[in-house]
Amino acid sequence: MKVLLVNGSPRAHGCTYTALCEVAKALEEEGVETEIFQTGAKPVQDCIACRKCRETGKCVFHDAANELAEKAKTADGFVFGSPVYYAHPAGQVQSLLDRAF
Repeated sequence: MKVLLVNGSPRAHGCTYTALCEVAKALEEEGVETEIFQTGAKPVQDCIACRKCRETGKCVFHDAANELAEKAKTADGFVFGSPVYYAHPAGQVQSLLDRAF
């Protein structure tokens, strides 16, 4: 079993990363393989509803969303970590989720 942990913080080794490392440690103690995917500092384009993903199987914008979608193919579970800004996750995380899934 493999769990992909997505770090949606722009700070690659900040508090969100630390929290995800604790989750990864607990999972690994139970024999679950983990991988942390850093996306927060990378630009993520919003979905423009062009629907090209339906034709090609991937988004026309080549950024972290396609990278995450590719890694998601081998994952059995996901943990998304994000700083909270004004009662919602970071905008990059929301854009990533809109496009990757």
